[in-house]
Amino acid sequence: MPKIRYLKVQFANPIFPAEIPYFRAAVIEATQRESSLFHNHTDDKGVIYRYPLIQYKVTERKASIICIEQGTDDIHYLFQQRDLKLRIGEREESFTIEDIHLQYFNIQLWQSRLHYALKDWQALNQENYQRYLGLLTEVERLQMLEGLLRGNLLALATGIGWQVPAPIEVGITRLKEERRLRYKGQPVLCFSLNFHTNVSLPEYVGLGKGVSVGFGGVRRMGEERVVDDNRMSNIL
Repeated sequence: MPKIRYLKVQFANPIFPAEIPYFRAAVIEATQRESSLFHNHTDDKGVIYRYPLIQYKVTERKASIICIEQGTDDIHYLFQQRDLKLRIGEREESFTIEDIHLQYFNIQLWQSRLHYALKDWQALNQENYQRYLGLLTEVERLQMLEGLLRGNLLALATGIGWQVPAPIEVGITRLKEERRLRYKGQPVLCFSLNFHTNVSLPEYVGLGKGVSVGFGGVRRMGEERVVDDNRMSNIL
């Protein structure tokens, strides 16, 4: 079970979720592209297909950055900027850090179910979108979404170098909302839902497509907040 480094940086500056791509682009320019983890592209603008270790979010209505593993190292390229002025759309403003939270987090399997909320999750690509529309019952659609969510959890595991020792369990307990949001200039179907799983996940970590620009953020629910290894008996 990997104990990963997890860093949440929250700025004092409010932004709207739709402004996250501008925030991301401004941070990339401020770091002068010193690390590909900020943008996941090669020098010749090719895409690096990997789980994003630096993710741009809105938390408590403020601009925020979530860093995982090597991302917690490379964020220093941003911190070394003495006067951080970022252009968000048509406005430019000085960004100041309001809160920094660094911890080691155990991502692992548990014998108990852990409950989460997942917001604006991009589950479908063009191929499985047509398949999803072709399903005749809500039960079939829910089962398909659960399979895709399990795949997203496995993609996260691969991204942090975790070889999952046993099957990942996933169950969607409430499908709260379906809505279309714009992603790379195109409308995409997004889901907000509650689910349970046997995997412990850090706050705000992203699942699915578009996690680097705020889609698919996870929040823990209920009392199972997994802050102490002694609170539950783990599998491995």
